[in-house]
Amino acid sequence: MLFDLTHCLYIGISLVITAGLLWAFSFIKEQKYKDLVLKLSGVITVILHISCMWVDFLTTGTSITPDNILFPIYFCNLMMWLLVICAFIPNKQSKGWKWVAIFTAYGGTLGALISLFYPDYYLHTPSLANWGVLKSMLSHSTMLVGCLYMFTGGYVKIRVSNLIPYCGGLVGVLVIGHVLNALFVACGLPSPNAMFLQHSPVPDVPFFNGYGIGLLMIILLFLFTMVWEFAACPKGERWYDKLAEMFKRLKERTSGREQ
Repeated sequence: MLFDLTHCLYIGISLVITAGLLWAFSFIKEQKYKDLVLKLSGVITVILHISCMWVDFLTTGTSITPDNILFPIYFCNLMMWLLVICAFIPNKQSKGWKWVAIFTAYGGTLGALISLFYPDYYLHTPSLANWGVLKSMLSHSTMLVGCLYMFTGGYVKIRVSNLIPYCGGLVGVLVIGHVLNALFVACGLPSPNAMFLQHSPVPDVPFFNGYGIGLLMIILLFLFTMVWEFAACPKGERWYDKLAEMFKRLKERTSGREQ
């Protein structure tokens, strides 16, 4: 049962530890050690995610690999691997890296928080004594630390303009989801409902499918980053100022061509 005592305690303890770790990491100034924090968070997340295979084998003598370990079936699976990729790419100044990092930082944070407050795997097996459930909770917590550190560590700035690469990333998620669903069906397997593109994980809320979740993410990120810029950015450097400047330059170019 969601939001029982165990679930609520995990949420509270996890968020307190996350805040404490980010505060401790704020004292790290050298870039190589910042990169090390990012790498460790990504690697630990992956190890936790795939650990069920070894735990199952050591406890039962057999091990069955779940589909979401072999393939990025779920949004958070993809974010987990992107966090590792971002951490280990040496050139963190390229435009390509920044686009992927922006999508990972926002997507991983939102995905981890959604899973923290609505872990459907806990709904089916409401016990942290089950390693499959516990490792899923822990891996989302470590991913949350890593993705938030991309903000607090100075890798990604919170800006409204980040919605552009984020929307680009969502298009990639859409493609991956449809490809995986088609691949399973082509191989004679039932569709995994990758990225929840075919139906919602919450039967009573059909809108809460992959498309609905993506739309809600975009709206939430726009509202959050808009408020953030009002609080953190001086006048003249906010998103609407840059948008007005862009239209002004475009108008000047158009006028120049007409002359």
